[in-house]
Amino acid sequence: MPTIIDKLKRHPNMNVTTMHDLGGCRVILETVAEVDALVERLQGARRAQNVITRSYDYLRRHPGPQDSGYRGVHLVYEYRATKPDFWGSAVEVQIRTGLQHAWATAVETLDLFGGTRLKYGTGDEDLKRFFLVVSSLMAVDEGLPQPQAAATSPGALRGELRSLEKELGLLSRLSGYVALVEQFGSDKRTTFLMQLNRTEQTLYLELFSNAASAEAKLEEVENQGDDNIDAVLVASSKVGMLKSAYPNYFANTSAFSAFVQSQIDQA
Repeated sequence: MPTIIDKLKRHPNMNVTTMHDLGGCRVILETVAEVDALVERLQGARRAQNVITRSYDYLRRHPGPQDSGYRGVHLVYEYRATKPDFWGSAVEVQIRTGLQHAWATAVETLDLFGGTRLKYGTGDEDLKRFFLVVSSLMAVDEGLPQPQAAATSPGALRGELRSLEKELGLLSRLSGYVALVEQFGSDKRTTFLMQLNRTEQTLYLELFSNAASAEAKLEEVENQGDDNIDAVLVASSKVGMLKSAYPNYFANTSAFSAFVQSQIDQA
């Protein structure tokens, strides 16, 4: 629901009945070849009751890999099957490789825990560049076109990634977030205050039984004016939502971190 409301705010001319991804499903496959085969099969299904009205190829052609780094294939269907009340409703099918999904999961995770809006192309420029560089290296690994804003040699990208990771400590953050979800993801009563020390690369977690106490503590931390400390509040209910939306959360985040580390090791 928060995502739907946010999208309606960002697109004032849109309404719920015309939102093509209000309903949908996601397919995660191992290889690009499997993605291509499924897309071809779906687009060639002549006897299907539901009809593909739009397609978005974020891998190669239209509109191509995004400058945010997002990659995948989206097919928008119009429902024309057995229930007339739903005729005309749109359903979006997202098709990705495991590597592409790991990237998207990491972005979702950072947006939730870090209070960023990377998913919507806004926020800290260094963070945005980090994910774009990783996406470009993933494209090279999968034999696909790189996002145009990071279309350069793997060696140059790996060197840049190493510098960005040293400055941002993204892998440490993700590791801390995984531990948080694993330990407290089922707790519905808690608000977390997380403080990331950029220099020491440490993540400090404090639990509060009510939001008011957590907000007071956050204000206290922010009033210290220490630019080296990133502080953010996260409700445990949102952590539960993340686990529901991304049931393979741990594996996906670990896959992303493992890929990033492997690229840095080659720099």
